[in-house]
Amino acid sequence: MTAGARVFAVVGLFAAACSALGCPGRSRERTPPPAADETLVDLGREVGLKFPADARLLGVSRERGIDDLVRFKIEMGAADLPGLMASTPIKPDAFEPGERGLLGPDQGFWDPNRARHLLTGQAVLKNNRALNIGIADGGPQRVILYIVNHGT
Repeated sequence: MTAGARVFAVVGLFAAACSALGCPGRSRERTPPPAADETLVDLGREVGLKFPADARLLGVSRERGIDDLVRFKIEMGAADLPGLMASTPIKPDAFEPGERGLLGPDQGFWDPNRARHLLTGQAVLKNNRALNIGIADGGPQRVILYIVNHGT
């Protein structure tokens, strides 16, 4: 049996076992608009960011599984952006135009692929985690932030 055939055989056996035994998948919890018990202060604490007082939480979703993920979208004043960005672990030169695969597909409130003038950056954090931030034009003197924190 060739190496390729062995790989296909193993994949086939795994798929059959999952079918028969019911392998666990990711559970997705979507909360657009945000649940009353999940605040921007709590989310900021969880991902290590402190948001300005005028920031508004637009939606939250979580995925749990082998890797966990929290992603949320906020709107805030453009004037507060430099202060927030100075406190993030993402270096200013890490931000580049476009989504670049850092924020994932659009789904409900989560729409980075429709965002205007999107810039994205990423920092690898301790404990096998990563922080991705997308910054988009939110209208007159406003910005939209797409924030993803994920890891094992």
